[in-house]
Amino acid sequence: MRLPKVLDIKKYSSGITLIEILIVLGIAALLLGAGAPVAYNFYYQAQFESEYSLLFSTLQQARNLSLVNHNKSAHGVYLESETFITFQGSSFAARTASQDREFPRATQVTISGPVEIVFAALSGETSSSTFSVSNGDRSRDIFVNAEGLVYEPNY
Repeated sequence: MRLPKVLDIKKYSSGITLIEILIVLGIAALLLGAGAPVAYNFYYQAQFESEYSLLFSTLQQARNLSLVNHNKSAHGVYLESETFITFQGSSFAARTASQDREFPRATQVTISGPVEIVFAALSGETSSSTFSVSNGDRSRDIFVNAEGLVYEPNY
């Protein structure tokens, strides 16, 4: 006597169905849709902080080069739309171009303040300046006093 086949293995093991694929894609789309704004915000916040830190350290580097009288010259920072440039000389126009160091900028972050700042050799003195770094949602300031000290205000 032969037993009836309850399960026909070939019939039920044909692979993944279209419905299962659509369900998995739907769940993945929901997860990506919910996570995208968080990732987007995190990316722009990190970009803002990076730009702020880069400007702060570039200003400090120029001041330090002036204080140690590197190449017996003043040093400064010039802000362009896509780069920060540290230079050697009394102004950007009268600089020694071979000593330039360029640092790329994030174009989504805006910086207001002077386009050029020069620190005097040995003393580091400069004109008092304020740089405001902003990306629309956030804004932070960097101050440079007459002695050339670069600092962040305590709000």
